Amino acid sequence: MHHSESVVARLRRLASRTLTRAGTLALLGWLTCKPAFADLPSVEAPESGGGSGLSGQIKGYLQDGIVIGGLVVAAVAFINVAIAALHTFTEVRNEKATWTKFGAIVVVGVVLLVAVIWLLGKSADILL
Repeated sequence: MHHSESVVARLRRLASRTLTRAGTLALLGWLTCKPAFADLPSVEAPESGGGSGLSGQIKGYLQDGIVIGGLVVAAVAFINVAIAALHTFTEVRNEKATWTKFGAIVVVGVVLLVAVIWLLGKSADILL
């Protein structure tokens, strides 16, 4: 009987310590986050304006997102042109292709990049 009372007493002490630790952790967490909540900056308006109110801000952010998507498309086009040029250069070095083919790949790639960047600029002017 003495042994079972000892187990119950140990369980009570363990529960008490666990609750104390959980409460202390919650209090410390709340105190650490409290200064962060005090000085949050206000949300900046989108670059494109979009208008007033919530729907205007959403429209402005969507327009900015479309412009960023266009920049991603331009970056992907640049990477693809670079990969094609490097692949063709490797073929030229291994005598599987000619320098003419390499030059054509580079010229067409540059024209493609200029067209993509020009169209991106035009679309940004239209959207903004």
